[in-house]
Amino acid sequence: MNVTVTQQWNGRDVKILGKMAVGKSAFEIGLIVESNAKMLCPIDLGRLAGSITTQSSENGSGPRSPATFSDVIQKPRDPDEVFVGTAIDYGPYQEFGTIRMNAQPFLRPALDLARGRALTIVKKEGRYVFKEYLK
Repeated sequence: MNVTVTQQWNGRDVKILGKMAVGKSAFEIGLIVESNAKMLCPIDLGRLAGSITTQSSENGSGPRSPATFSDVIQKPRDPDEVFVGTAIDYGPYQEFGTIRMNAQPFLRPALDLARGRALTIVKKEGRYVFKEYLK
């Protein structure tokens, strides 16, 4: 009795799918940080909250009213990075405070809130992307 087992090397495909899963997961986590930061930032006229955006090398959430195009943060060069923040000049002063003003952090606490969901998001994306290999 002869048994022939044929296996196909899918290393290149798996690597591409892995990068896709990481990129989607990172961007989704960035959107959660963005959402949390908008809820946590101090509101006067709403420009700061409206200017908080998420950018990756391939995706990006554009500014929403009342922000302007100049309020958009730069995109990262590294495809594995995601930036969340604001290009408003007074954003760092709100986040870290000044000699005359207490800090009102909104980005760092937003990141702390998102950390609890990060592993769940990565697992979900991984299962979705690699579903044919997990049979």
